[in-house]
Amino acid sequence: MYESDKDRLNEQRLITAIEEAFGFKVTSLPAKYNLDAIAWKEGEAKCFFEFKSRTVASTKYKTAVVNLHKAIAANNLSQTTGLKCWLVCEWTDMVGCIDFASPFEIGVVGARTDRNDPRDADLFAHYPIAGFRDLNLF
Repeated sequence: MYESDKDRLNEQRLITAIEEAFGFKVTSLPAKYNLDAIAWKEGEAKCFFEFKSRTVASTKYKTAVVNLHKAIAANNLSQTTGLKCWLVCEWTDMVGCIDFASPFEIGVVGARTDRNDPRDADLFAHYPIAGFRDLNLF
């Protein structure tokens, strides 16, 4: 809902890097799937991705935060398709990934105030950054 042009450029840069590193063809998904993309190899679906770009180092916080509805959607998609769903986070010092099925803590209801939208409150899944695997993309 709030995806900016900058977000789309960051996502495309990550898609290109993942395609080159892993030999995938990555296709963006319609918003109704709640995740950003699906990866294909030799015509076979391999996994799903959600991309996040952060403006801090991976060492700044102990967890990476994503809306709980994304974690729920990813786990439902994995259960339905049998494919893994990966949360890919780009920080200023690394790009890492974690399986959405990994353990996470549920955060308290919070709200962003920078968008002036009272509906912008949500629950959050906090994935430990220590559980992310460095993709060595850049």
